[in-house]
Amino acid sequence: MGLLRGDRPPAESPQDWLARLIARRADFGITRVGSVTRLDRIGIPVVQVARPLAFSNAVSQGKGTAPGQALASGLMEAVETWAAERIADRDRLRSPFSAQPPDVAALFGPWLGGAPEDWRERPVPWIDGWDLLAGRVRPVPMALVDTVYTLPSPHPCFFPRVTTGLGAGRSLAGAVCHAGLEILERDAIARAYRREDFHDRWQTDPAPLLSAERAGLLAGVGAAGFVCGFWQAPAAHDLPVYLCHVMEGDRARELAPLPAQGSGCDTTHERAMEKALLEACQARLTAISGAREDVTRRHYPAGHDRPALAAWRDHLAHPPRLRWVEDPPLPETPSDVGRLERVIGALRQAGAEAAIVVPLHSDPALGLHVARLLAPPLILDPGARA
Repeated sequence: MGLLRGDRPPAESPQDWLARLIARRADFGITRVGSVTRLDRIGIPVVQVARPLAFSNAVSQGKGTAPGQALASGLMEAVETWAAERIADRDRLRSPFSAQPPDVAALFGPWLGGAPEDWRERPVPWIDGWDLLAGRVRPVPMALVDTVYTLPSPHPCFFPRVTTGLGAGRSLAGAVCHAGLEILERDAIARAYRREDFHDRWQTDPAPLLSAERAGLLAGVGAAGFVCGFWQAPAAHDLPVYLCHVMEGDRARELAPLPAQGSGCDTTHERAMEKALLEACQARLTAISGAREDVTRRHYPAGHDRPALAAWRDHLAHPPRLRWVEDPPLPETPSDVGRLERVIGALRQAGAEAAIVVPLHSDPALGLHVARLLAPPLILDPGARA
């Protein structure tokens, strides 16, 4: 953690910081920022940010309980991939796995997929990162760091090309904390999907876990005509992870038939639940707007299993069984470094053998930092349900 101690965000207000970030948007290739909130009835603010020359998705999205939060979220998501596309050539070293220390292949081996027999001898680009668990430099395959998702790929197809572990923040510690929470979330959700009893046993009553403000947010979603369900993903660490489904309660007013899904991890139950709810609402608007390149024809089937959808709608509205969870008092962790210490502890508990930080962009004057965090062998892709 020595790398991040003394790291502080700017003292200016979030509003002033956001105004400066918006003024600098062209520096990151951002050409358009627009709200898509009113395409849906829920009213949760969702913003789309366009970066036409991106080497990954040209459209990023952000969400929040207020328009400013959604705007900041969308801009930061766009800046994350922008930074991961622009790693300097001087930081790239090419060599085979066999030329690295023996523990490197063992560390990243669990993430290999479809690698040929001679994968250890094939040269790949590397970049150095700092392992927060071991307190030393470790080499990292560039394929796990950059977001140059062009065809043909600049990397051998050994590793999953996902954005899990990309984080941006007003401090480097904040960026790494954001990345770590995402890693914990996606690993726990992927493991939950592998449990046949997950949706039956882990649906959770949100009522005792929410403050008045967040209970009001959930009530607003219900007042707009939607039903919601929350499931706590079982995890080996003490940070809560939740899955949320949001679905229209009345088929007659249907805009998007399928339940929208979101997930979140944070240091308290209500913050994790809020993240999951906001992401589910954003996912609905992703489908409704159809503006992202990764939302393809398969997301819009010609027909639906209407009896199954009706049964799931009824399940969300009238769950047969709910878990009751009390949110225990937790020590205050107001600083980014304090929150990150809890995240690093949770990564250890989850089975991470390393927590390697690769700083990608730092602009202390603007108060903007981007980093990639890698925590092998935790699962990178929640869609990997095998």
